[in-house]
Amino acid sequence: MKKYFLLLLLVSFFSAHAYSQNSVGSGLQPLEIGPGALEFSVSEASVASPNGASSIYANPALLAMRSYSSISLSYTNWISESTNLFGGINLKKGNRAVAFSIYTSGVSGLEQRDAPGESNGDFSIQYVSISGAYAYDFKLFSAGIAAHYLNEDVFPYRANGYAVNLGLASSIMNDRIRLGASVLNLGEMEELNEDPTELPSSLNIGIAIDLMEFTHQKSPDLPVLITLLADFVSPFENNKPENFTDYNPEENYFNLGISFVVAEVVQINAGYKTGDNTRPVSFGAGFITDKVTFNYALIPFNTGFGTVHSIGIQYQL
Repeated sequence: MKKYFLLLLLVSFFSAHAYSQNSVGSGLQPLEIGPGALEFSVSEASVASPNGASSIYANPALLAMRSYSSISLSYTNWISESTNLFGGINLKKGNRAVAFSIYTSGVSGLEQRDAPGESNGDFSIQYVSISGAYAYDFKLFSAGIAAHYLNEDVFPYRANGYAVNLGLASSIMNDRIRLGASVLNLGEMEELNEDPTELPSSLNIGIAIDLMEFTHQKSPDLPVLITLLADFVSPFENNKPENFTDYNPEENYFNLGISFVVAEVVQINAGYKTGDNTRPVSFGAGFITDKVTFNYALIPFNTGFGTVHSIGIQYQL
């Protein structure tokens, strides 16, 4: 009971502090969407699900909940011919974890025109997030903090900025249920042309439940573990311009995911986002070995933008 009260108290503090910030909306794609295939495959329901360095962007407290260190890499072919690249390392020693990552997103070859007719040439849009994080496991719960150096380059304009993520996580019932809470993207950007880009700040509360593990009578060597994931996401006050294309709902919404792991080797995932958004469903698969895990995710957009494909790899050190 003491553990639940402490977790609730800290979540309440994060919530009150976060709502006092007036950080809203975003044109910074690395902060608006997940960094890798595993997150995409469960619609980014990852606030209570440890996943190495990727947890920097969902809940830095999860970095201390893995028993091993790892290196993560991912490549995502996003819509509008843009690409996302993520690389990170999570170093775990004892109760402590330190993580570093770089996450880039961009598109090039865009034509610039001042008037109808021949273009003035091509330009590009690039976003970069360079991050560091620290987490500590206090036994009853873990806590973490992450800091991002941000850069956006929308030719010919450029701006820098920073963001901070705060997180808590805990597990109960022999780690069958994992709980998490985080406040993401508290910070600010320099002015880009006339106005600074707003950050997608939000309060996030998540749960991951290993619901059941069963085996078929004819296949006793193929156990199937079913895990349910759910995140509640509350974006802060929204001031995005009318012509801004968002990748998430503007009001409170849920990220829901389900995972089937067969014989600790094959993983099948699916996810769903509630609310009015452009990508309500997602699907994915993974292949797990002793040291290396491969993941793939597919996200069909419902706006005619096409389908997103993402691949990722994680190596256990």
